[in-house]
Amino acid sequence: MITGCIQMARRKQKRSSRKKFTGVNVLSLAEGYIQTNIWTEKLFRTNPFEFVTGITDGTYNPGQDGGATISIPEIIGFGSRSFNQSGGNFGTHADNLAGAVARNIADAGSTYTTYDVGLGLLMPSIQTALVGVGFKWGKKLTSKPRAAVNRQIKMLGLGQMVRI
Repeated sequence: MITGCIQMARRKQKRSSRKKFTGVNVLSLAEGYIQTNIWTEKLFRTNPFEFVTGITDGTYNPGQDGGATISIPEIIGFGSRSFNQSGGNFGTHADNLAGAVARNIADAGSTYTTYDVGLGLLMPSIQTALVGVGFKWGKKLTSKPRAAVNRQIKMLGLGQMVRI
């Protein structure tokens, strides 16, 4: 009786020999970029690339556009001064950035209310939800063609690195 229970426990502990995919899923990257673009456009008035790098119109110029767009170098304090100069008053800088983000959200000039900010966040929230649903349906509708493409990718030897 005891040996039978031990054997049953061992059978339940068996794992499948499938390897977990550790590469890059191109479709998930595309969905992530679109989701990020929705929020960076609304909050910072820029795209994700310009937000991360501070490069607009082919040149590095964070903070020189009058505050219309906001980037990470501008948030950190690498505005129009060079990297080796010390920053100013960080509290004032953070307050200015928070005000700029709130104005971007409210789509107003210099005056905005909490209601405007809340209403301004409604549309990107709806867009985010719709993009998620759209990609979920799109993945289901294109599962057979994507499987065929993934088989071709495996035949090329890239199956462990890339998936669509």
